[in-house]
Amino acid sequence: MKSLLLLIVLFFSSHTLSDDFRPASLTIQSLSDVQADNKSASQSNNQAKNQFKVTWKVPIKNRQLPQLHVVFDSLTKEKLPKRSRSVDGSYIQSWQISRENNLSGFSVFIDGLKGSGYEVILRVPSKNAKIITQLLNSDTSSFNMPKNQHLTTLDIITSYTTLGFEHILAGLDHLLFVLALILLVSSRKKLIWTITFFTLAHSITLAAVTLDWFFFPGPPVEAVIALSIIFLAKEAITVNRGKASFTAKYPWLVAFIFGLLHGMGFASALNEIGLPDNEIFLALLSFNIGVELGQLTFVLVALSIIAICKRLLTKLPDWTKKIPAYAIGCTASFWLIQRLLMF
Repeated sequence: MKSLLLLIVLFFSSHTLSDDFRPASLTIQSLSDVQADNKSASQSNNQAKNQFKVTWKVPIKNRQLPQLHVVFDSLTKEKLPKRSRSVDGSYIQSWQISRENNLSGFSVFIDGLKGSGYEVILRVPSKNAKIITQLLNSDTSSFNMPKNQHLTTLDIITSYTTLGFEHILAGLDHLLFVLALILLVSSRKKLIWTITFFTLAHSITLAAVTLDWFFFPGPPVEAVIALSIIFLAKEAITVNRGKASFTAKYPWLVAFIFGLLHGMGFASALNEIGLPDNEIFLALLSFNIGVELGQLTFVLVALSIIAICKRLLTKLPDWTKKIPAYAIGCTASFWLIQRLLMF
């Protein structure tokens, strides 16, 4: 029976996708702003006034390139050819567009986005105005430039809180880590403190990495995150067998240490999205609040499901209690191998 359990768990883990929140991104920047950063540029700002640099970045997931295409309005003229390259698991295209009326009345549509499950972060940075950041998805696959071309404070709070909430719920590895903590900690009071320290830790590194206070390569961080889940799963099995565990005794300490790594993972996703130049701290805070709201939602749902299962499944043999920990551990082991091969 135990061998059958292990086979089921391995099958589950091998068919489970790891956290791959990475959205596509479309950046449209005035050529005059680009050349302002390039002192060797020979073209004047007047000539570049109505011209824009377009950068289209699409993540390659499961070795497949999604069929997404950028379609501009009829007043926008595209200058070909497009330059293409592959960098860090993403396909990147760059080219130029021009509009006689600048971006007044500008609109863009992402063909193939509706129903695809993908998201696109549209960014229109400017040195003379607030950056415009818009989330496009299956429900909203087009964008029309607002008349004032400025995001309000409410727009930034709403957009980045939503992004943070979606990221934590789409990040299966982060959720499995939290679930392992729930399985490991028996006391509700201790669980509250454990989740609090985990939140504090990943908030610190999320801010530090995003603000460029320090940098750590993404692939090793993602691999260690998978390793942290394996460690907690192993500790949960140890506790289930009635043995002593340092992690079960001091879960808040372990959650804080590993939370620092998970914060770096959150920062990697936020860097893919980008932050508005004049509202960096507000966007960062909003994203972090969204992450915490998503995490709290998951904890409440998980505790409710566990409570229901304890009431309805009282006659199951004791060995079935190990299924969640084995499933979590095997899934994380699959991710670890997968991420090590990406080095």
